Amino acid sequence: MNKHKQAFSPTLTFSSLLVATVTAFSAQAAMSPGYSYDASGKVEHDSGGKCILTSAWNKDNATKECHPELFPEPKVVAPAPAPAPVVAPAPEPAPVVVAPTPKVMVFEAAALFAVNKSNLTPAGEQKIKEYREQTRAEMSEAKTVKITGHTDSSGTPEYNQKLSVRRAEAVRDYLISIGADASKMEVAGMGEDKPIADNKTAKGRAQNRRVEVEVIGYAK
Repeated sequence: MNKHKQAFSPTLTFSSLLVATVTAFSAQAAMSPGYSYDASGKVEHDSGGKCILTSAWNKDNATKECHPELFPEPKVVAPAPAPAPVVAPAPEPAPVVVAPTPKVMVFEAAALFAVNKSNLTPAGEQKIKEYREQTRAEMSEAKTVKITGHTDSSGTPEYNQKLSVRRAEAVRDYLISIGADASKMEVAGMGEDKPIADNKTAKGRAQNRRVEVEVIGYAK
């Protein structure tokens, strides 16, 4: 007879019983009333491999194991694309301001003055008056009205210079007397320095004796 009997451990027996109880309770809690289970707590399947349902089955007590189609995976929504950067429209190009081409009127001295004189003749005054009427709008809008006298090469350079200035001043003064704006007037005398024809011929010298009236730009 074995004298050494195994000692009985009440603590070990109670622990094992507690574990078994908790396991059974957890398995029972995981069971759905909509399915048939075997003795081990596993869902029973038919010959086709489908879970066997009970009359209590509905979608609310379905399980993912037996009806995965009722538990779709959440769709991953791609983030919305970043909005395209707002590109500011290109600024309108600045308007190109084209300076008006100066208008030049050339009067031959013979049409305005007697020989070697700087006083306008009556015929000369009439020509200047007609010119003023034709260019009234341009002169009123002009920034500057430049009047330049010229001579031929007859006589001394000093005399020709002074004569060209006096003739330009005579045209300026008459324009002012008939209404032109004195503040816009500029006078210059070039003497014989800027001929436009040959001074060796009578015709060339006549062309060089002249007064030019130049309407420049527009007043601001």
